[in-house]
Amino acid sequence: MCESDPQIHDDMLLQMLTDCKTLPFFLDHIFGFLRRRTDFYIETSDSTSALGLPKGFAQHLVKSAYVKWRPKHQDEAEILQENEIPQAIVEEEVITIEGIVPEEVINSVDNMAIEALTEASVQPNLTKSHNIMFSISEHYNGSVLENYCWSQSIGDVDVIVIIPENVPSKDLKVSISSQKVSVKLKGDSFFEGELCQLCKSNDAFWSLDKQKLQIHLDKLKERWWDCLLTSEARLDISKLDCTRPFHELPETVQAKIEELSWNNERERLGLPTSDELAKQKLLQKAWSAEGCPFSGPFDPNKVSFK
Repeated sequence: MCESDPQIHDDMLLQMLTDCKTLPFFLDHIFGFLRRRTDFYIETSDSTSALGLPKGFAQHLVKSAYVKWRPKHQDEAEILQENEIPQAIVEEEVITIEGIVPEEVINSVDNMAIEALTEASVQPNLTKSHNIMFSISEHYNGSVLENYCWSQSIGDVDVIVIIPENVPSKDLKVSISSQKVSVKLKGDSFFEGELCQLCKSNDAFWSLDKQKLQIHLDKLKERWWDCLLTSEARLDISKLDCTRPFHELPETVQAKIEELSWNNERERLGLPTSDELAKQKLLQKAWSAEGCPFSGPFDPNKVSFK
C-alpha cells in the first residue's frame, strides 16, 4: 500500500514532525527507530541471509531516497560529500498553523521512499520508451525494454506493454500460461515470450489504461527473477533491492529481529541481554551444587564470562 500511495502516512508524519519541532530531531527519531526495531544497521556478507543488509547498502538507500524526492530545479545540483556539509548553527523550529506547513518542510517530510538501484548511479524518476514515460515504480527491481517494462517483488511481477494509441480492449487478446505470455493486436502478435520462471496463470489478470497494457502475474515460487522473458539480458540479482516488509519475513526471522531490538534496548538501559540472562540462569542453577567454589547468596557479579 505504501508503494502505491506515498502520501498515506502524511498525517502521522506531520504529527510526529510537530511533536519533534525541528527537522534534525525528527530525523533522529526516524533513524533511532530503524536502529531499535529493524535490521537496517545490521551488516551481512551472506547474500542468502534474510537478516541484515550488505555493507554500504543502508547508506545507498538513504541517498537514493534523497535524490528521488529532490525538487526538479535541483536536479543538476551537486550532492555535497559528508566532509563538505556545513555544520548547523541554528535549528529552526517548525511551526504549523491549522494543518498548513511550509513547502520546504513538506519536501523534507514527504520525501522518504526508496528508488530502484543501478550499477553506477541512481536512476532518474522517469524513463522514456516510445514517447511513453515510465515511473520508477513501474520498473522497480526490473527493466525497461523497447516497448515494455516490468517490475517485481519477491512474490509477484507487473508488466506494462506500450500499445498504439486509440486501441480498444476488444482488439487485444492477452494469453497467459504458467510460462508464457502473449499479446495479439487484431490477430497479429504484438508482444510474446517465454517467462524465465513459472507463474500462477489462473491468478493472472490484465487491464488497459490509455496506451499502457498492464499485466499482473503471481510467481509460483517466491524468488527474485533475473529477467522477465528468456530473450532478455540478465539482471544482477545482487544489485536488486531485496528488502521485504517485516510482516512478510519468516516467523523465525521476525523473532530474531525482535530479539535484537529487545537486546539493543536492554544494552541502552544498562540491563542484561537475553544471552546474559541465560548464562545467569545456568550459573544460578549450579551455584548451590555440591563442589561449587562459591558460597552465600547468588551473586552473578562474582563471575565474569569471556
